[in-house]
Order: sequence, then C-alpha cells, then structure tokens
Amino acid sequence: MIPNSYRGREQSYIKHQFLTQYLQTAVYKILQGRSLIFNFVDAFAGPWRVSDEDFSDASFHEALRTLEAVRTDLGENGISGLKIRFCFCERRATAIAHLRKYAEAHGSLEIHVFHGAFEDHLDDIAAVCRDGFTFSFIDPTGWNIRSEPILNFLKNRRGEFLLNFMAEHVNRHAEYSQVEESFGRFLADPDWTDEFNALPPDWSNEQRVLNLLRRKIKTTGAAAYVPDFPILKPREQRVKMRLLLGTHSAKGLEVFRDVQEKIEKREIMTRNQLRSEGQRQVSLFTDDEIAALQQQAAGIGCPEYLREAETRIVTRLSKVGSQAFSAIATHVLEIIPIRLPQLKKLVNEMKDRRILTFDLLPGTRVPRKTTVISLLKS
Repeated sequence: MIPNSYRGREQSYIKHQFLTQYLQTAVYKILQGRSLIFNFVDAFAGPWRVSDEDFSDASFHEALRTLEAVRTDLGENGISGLKIRFCFCERRATAIAHLRKYAEAHGSLEIHVFHGAFEDHLDDIAAVCRDGFTFSFIDPTGWNIRSEPILNFLKNRRGEFLLNFMAEHVNRHAEYSQVEESFGRFLADPDWTDEFNALPPDWSNEQRVLNLLRRKIKTTGAAAYVPDFPILKPREQRVKMRLLLGTHSAKGLEVFRDVQEKIEKREIMTRNQLRSEGQRQVSLFTDDEIAALQQQAAGIGCPEYLREAETRIVTRLSKVGSQAFSAIATHVLEIIPIRLPQLKKLVNEMKDRRILTFDLLPGTRVPRKTTVISLLKS
C-alpha cells in the first residue's frame, strides 16, 4: 500500500495524500461556482527527497496532476474557460534548476518559478494571483520563517492555505533561549514569550505555540477558522507534524474534516503495514476493516472526541445563550476532530437526553443551519 517512492518518509506520503484530497474536493466546488480561475502557490516547493526525475512524489507535481485532472474533467463536462495558475517558490539554487526544468517540460501550463525566500516574493506572487481563488501550500522544513508578511499576503488573497506546522521540532526547541528570536519571527510577535508563559503549564510546548499561532492567524485576518490534522511519526505514537487549514468558510471546515476521516484511515493502515512487515499474521478481518475499527475507537468522531464536543457545546451555550446550529458547528468542528454528520447525530442524542432543546422542521431528522439550539439544563 505504501508506494516505494515514499519508503522511509511515510509521513510525507500522508501529508501529500491530504493535500491532494483536499485540493481535489475544493477545486471541484470552486471552479463550478465561485471562480473560473484557481491559483496554486507552493511556497517551499523543493524538490527535496524525490525518487525519480519526473518528481512524481514532490508536492508540486502531486498538486499539478490533481488540479489538471479536475480542470480536464470539468472541461469535458461542458464547463469552459477554466484557468489554473501555478506559482512555485524555492530558495536553493539546485532545486530551482529542477523546478525550471519541470516548468519547461510542462510548457502548456502557466507555471511561474520564483528563486528566493517566499517572504521576498510575496508581491510578485500576488501580481500573478491578481484574480481568482488562491490556495497556498506553506511547507517549511522548520519554523524559521517571517510570518508577518506571509499573513498579510494571505489576508489579501481570496482563498485558503494549508500550513505544515512542524510539531515535533517546535515541541523540542520552544523553550531554548537560542531560538527565541526565530520563534518571534514565526509567531509574528517578538514578545511572544510572555503570552507563551501565561498559558496553562500542563500544556506541551507544541500546544502553547500552536495556540499563539492560531491567535495570530485570526487577529491578522488571514483566516477565521484554523483546524488541524495531526500526522504521527510512522513507527511511534507521537505527533510529527500538523496540517493547519486557514479558511474563512464554514464549508471549508466541513470539507477538511471529511478529508481527515479518509486520510486518517489511510495513515492507520500505513502504520499497521509498517508494524506487520516481516511477520506472518492471519486475521479474520481485512486491513480496511481493522483500520476502520481502530479509527472508531480513537480517530475522528471517536467516543473521546464526542465527549469533548458535548462539553464544548454545553459550555458555549451556557455562556452565550441560544445559538443557530451553524454557529455551534463552526465552534466545534474547528477544534474537535468530528465530522458534521457526527455532530448532528450528537446534538440529536443530547436532545433525547434532555440536555438540549430545539425544533426540527417537518420531515427533517437533524438540525439545519438555522435551527436554534438551546441549553435545557446545566
């Protein structure tokens, strides 16, 4: 199941699977309604470790292949005038040579290559992405980036972004005085340590830095919602990285959690495969069935996350009073790994247990966006 090209870097396989699955879902919706133009920006394009000269396992190739397939499919189904632009940015001279060669090999497509730091080419990229919907993939190898100009760039784009938050590295280094300045650039706040130290002491370094980054993303207006998907180390029960979606759309939240369910299951199957290599095992269940059972126990929408969602709903309503279901949904889906259908089912169950009260429209079984939800008991 794990492609040979990703052997030894299985976490990159999961990362690229999430990127392409989200892109595919998002671009179908956008090109059929919101915009005829889709811009894809790969801010740290590489290529890094790749297995062949076609760069088949590089993020920019995965994205290009996915987006062009959607454009072709929509064109064959009568939607004309669709346009996709690509912007690839990279600072290393050897990698830039590969990117330019790749762009030449795909001369029929609009590909722009920028040599240098992403932060130094934001105006140039903005000029290319002057119209349409822009999706930015920001995948640095660490945290030493200047977030303030990047967040301003994102704020002024109509679109979304996916940021790779290097959780393991952040967790290990956040309290080292030697990196205080670089973390300040990453968090767009030179005085970040005061807020960092004011957060709950039982939180990990990663949790605290992630909290500060989320706040900064929102206060700058780069995104209204910032859900995350943790990717574990392939052979350990420890978070390697987190993919953060920045979006202003409640629909984006919903799609993010739907994609998470699919890719999380693929990650479980990948980890199971790595553990079982070299062993002879006989099971009554298929690999897919085993992964599904594991996901139900500890993955998206599992009992633990349902309990967290219920607590979050009750706390929210006790503070602000009755709310439309749409407001509750964005409040929960952003932070809790749970899908919208699972949340609707939970709200119905909470009504049956006389925790919540609301009226359903005739012929409906679950709340709609405008359904007003109230707390029945504390």
